[in-house]
Amino acid sequence: MPKRKQKTVKAESRQKPLMEWTVHLARRQPVKAAIVVLVIALTLAVGWLWVNPLVAFLMGLFLLNAVGEFLFPLRFRVTKEGVEVSSFLHDRKLRWEQIRRMEVYPSGVFLSPYPKPNRLDNLRGIWLRWGDEPEGLQRLVKICQANINAS
Repeated sequence: MPKRKQKTVKAESRQKPLMEWTVHLARRQPVKAAIVVLVIALTLAVGWLWVNPLVAFLMGLFLLNAVGEFLFPLRFRVTKEGVEVSSFLHDRKLRWEQIRRMEVYPSGVFLSPYPKPNRLDNLRGIWLRWGDEPEGLQRLVKICQANINAS
């Protein structure tokens, strides 16, 4: 039986990023983070004692999924192929060809595959959160504009 040639696919994660940074929202707001952790712990305790341990575990998992972007660090990568955001339970990617709209805010950049605002923006778009450094945000905007226009 002849041997098959293996395809070598260049993984996006191996590419050198144009920009890469991490944002941890809970560190910016420690009081809110403590309240969120307390609510999750109380939910787990009540579920464990009064309902069922399995149900308590599932409730905790759902709550962690809901507030994961706030509690856990968000890692952002901008490459020649597109943008990537990874967090505790989520990884999202958008290729430059998919991006139709860019909105710039003081706290970051929102990239959407829809040319006009849409109800599905929160589900399909990517929010590139930024810190307090305006020079870095301006650089991010220039990179995004150049790559969106080039595709």
